[in-house]
Amino acid sequence: MTPQEKASLAEQILSNPLFDAIMADMERIAIDLCINAPMINHELRAAAAAEVRAIRAFQANCRAALHNNRPPKDAPA
Repeated sequence: MTPQEKASLAEQILSNPLFDAIMADMERIAIDLCINAPMINHELRAAAAAEVRAIRAFQANCRAALHNNRPPKDAPA
């Protein structure tokens, strides 16, 4: 796949309002789980935080493909 093809497909994904809604819901649910996890359940909190980082990394990778760049090493914002 050429960089231009990747950029075109990334633009289609990022411009789709359903994609934004789904990603925002997934991130919100994971953040809520992280915040509301029982204080003694460190594994659940860590898993929820990792999920938030993965969601943000995926979005950063899509934005990087849109601009024909490599994803940043610290992709999660």
